[in-house]
Amino acid sequence: MRLFLERGPAAVTVSDICEAAGVSARTFFNYFDAKEEALLPWDKHLIEEVITELAARPAAEPPLTAVRRAIEQTFPSLTASTGWQACDRVLTAYPELRTTIVHGMLRNQSRLASALAERAGQTGGRLYSQLLAGAAASAFRAAFSVWAPETGTAGLQALVGEAFDRLAAGLPPELT
Repeated sequence: MRLFLERGPAAVTVSDICEAAGVSARTFFNYFDAKEEALLPWDKHLIEEVITELAARPAAEPPLTAVRRAIEQTFPSLTASTGWQACDRVLTAYPELRTTIVHGMLRNQSRLASALAERAGQTGGRLYSQLLAGAAASAFRAAFSVWAPETGTAGLQALVGEAFDRLAAGLPPELT
């Protein structure tokens, strides 16, 4: 993050990142496909956590509840990571990098849809699994975007809970 902020993304190479992190290029490419993916180092791990938690949920639990609880289980890992704050600064300074983030979000949403379909015993790109994964991802992103980090995990969990409650209630409008 520091390199991206100091030099700008175009001037940062994978070699620069490897040198700053004290790792080899081979190690870097074991974790990332491109330098921009280093902006969200925890991203791939969090979706794996969500999928693992989803698989552990009771089979009789409604799908929306199951995915909500699985996401909630990742809060300690998410809030323990401080890299997202620096990432936000980089993305504000260099909005052209957002396509990398969107690509990662779509990849994660697709992985979640596959896990939901598998949980339901479905194969292929079933509409319900895709829709549920998209709604869950949107609920999380919306909550995360208005979360004040100083409220900690409890603040994030409350916002995600509210977002999922609204989804479960048919997404009623806010009263102003």
